[in-house]
Amino acid sequence: MAYTANDSIFTLLILWVIFSMTNSSENTLPERGVLKRHKRYIEMGPDIVGRPFCETHPIGCCPGRRDNCSVPILGSLCYCDIFCNSTADDCCPDFESFCLGRKPNTPSPFRIGCQDEAGRPYRPDSVIQVNCNKCTCSPDTRNPGRHRWLCGKEVCLIRDDIIKNVNDGNYGWRASNYSFLWGMTLQDGIRYRLGTLGTDETVLRMTPINVRKNSPLPRSFDARQKWPGLVHSAKDQGNCGSSWALSTTALLADRLSIQSRGEIMEELSPQHIISCDNNGGNGGCDGGYLDRAWWFLRKKGVVTEECYPYRSGQTDRSGVCMLSSHQNSGTCPSGIYFHKDKVFQSTPPYRIAAREEDIMNEIIINGPVQASFKAKEDFFMYNAGVYQHVNHGEDNMPNNRKREYHSVRIIGWGVDGTSGLKYWLCANSWGPDWGESGYFRIVRGNNECQIESFVIGVWGKVNDVQLSKLLESFRLERRRERYRLDDENGLRRRRHIKHKLQKNKHLQTSNNK
Repeated sequence: MAYTANDSIFTLLILWVIFSMTNSSENTLPERGVLKRHKRYIEMGPDIVGRPFCETHPIGCCPGRRDNCSVPILGSLCYCDIFCNSTADDCCPDFESFCLGRKPNTPSPFRIGCQDEAGRPYRPDSVIQVNCNKCTCSPDTRNPGRHRWLCGKEVCLIRDDIIKNVNDGNYGWRASNYSFLWGMTLQDGIRYRLGTLGTDETVLRMTPINVRKNSPLPRSFDARQKWPGLVHSAKDQGNCGSSWALSTTALLADRLSIQSRGEIMEELSPQHIISCDNNGGNGGCDGGYLDRAWWFLRKKGVVTEECYPYRSGQTDRSGVCMLSSHQNSGTCPSGIYFHKDKVFQSTPPYRIAAREEDIMNEIIINGPVQASFKAKEDFFMYNAGVYQHVNHGEDNMPNNRKREYHSVRIIGWGVDGTSGLKYWLCANSWGPDWGESGYFRIVRGNNECQIESFVIGVWGKVNDVQLSKLLESFRLERRRERYRLDDENGLRRRRHIKHKLQKNKHLQTSNNK
């Protein structure tokens, strides 16, 4: 059989591969059949930097891969073959300088520019965050060759000097730091944690109603105890200026629960108002007017929290309205279906006079009320006790009555056992980690921070479907009460008859004697 040129080339290739494999087995294949070398990370410290390693190996540096071309180091091995350089994980410390002839990279010495309060060093031009301000390690123009921290000038929401001033004084309350407020500027706090816009003069001239007196009033009162389970818990508005919406929907929910004797127990959706009420300047997370919020509840109503969940506290956005005007049935933003009996409205709100007893009578007779007050910078740091504003020198709150108000619910009153201060018990909307589990007490009777100036009450309004359900529930309640009374009357009659029989029997026995 004749061989072709291609056959000859193929034969030569086979012989070359066999020769290469034979040669590489001597020079590059790992010993003991190990095909993969384990990486060994060597931390360069002063005990090994500058010492000879490859220089001490009998062969010195090795070409290709030779696993026996190694030197002991710190209980492990480092390598001096060219293969080690492919990973740069297991080469000896002097491999580059001794085998490759490169100058070692000597790191520049650490130059300390500034130190923080804990004594940690920082290089020049380092930037750190100190509360709400960024600080840069900059050259000190007054001391050449030295550096110092140059920090921003923002007024922070949480301030150690205010906390110390309050806690060192005898003011009847305690202040503390809050991690979820730390790092925010005072302007951030006003924007994200308040949100009630100053009430117009025309609304402030609203005539107060005459409140029915319920004398004598108790020394202390908590609506949660009179109506257990019917007063809703403190809310959390998150980073959204929505106290105007949360206090409004929470108050209506309280009043509906109390009026219906617990038949209507719904968390109402502040998101519905925030996203859909653009009447008269209400701006969602940028703040809103209480009278416009009540107008929305009176004219259109709101759905439940389950239907339209609150999201603005996490997004800092009002969000697009996802329910059409006057929609009384359909698919909720959450995906569930709702009917007209799950849309809740209010009557027109009414104002209670700025008198301590009138406010107390309204609460004890009809339930919690809504109040707005002028927030001060130390209020953000309230922790416990009976709050009253303390003068800390410079007042950093903006002189802008449209941006410095906050709305809450007043749910009761009392007298502090330690300080003797009279107080209002209020539900805030900064979550359960703030204040007294989400609540706070504020001085009662002297219009502290204007909290008694504009107090609102309201009645819930039900539609035909809701009314029918309530009437049926009340009929059943009256029937149960009638049965209970009948049972009690029957028991009393039976006891009376039994007593009469026993008496007659006793008289008969006496006569026989």
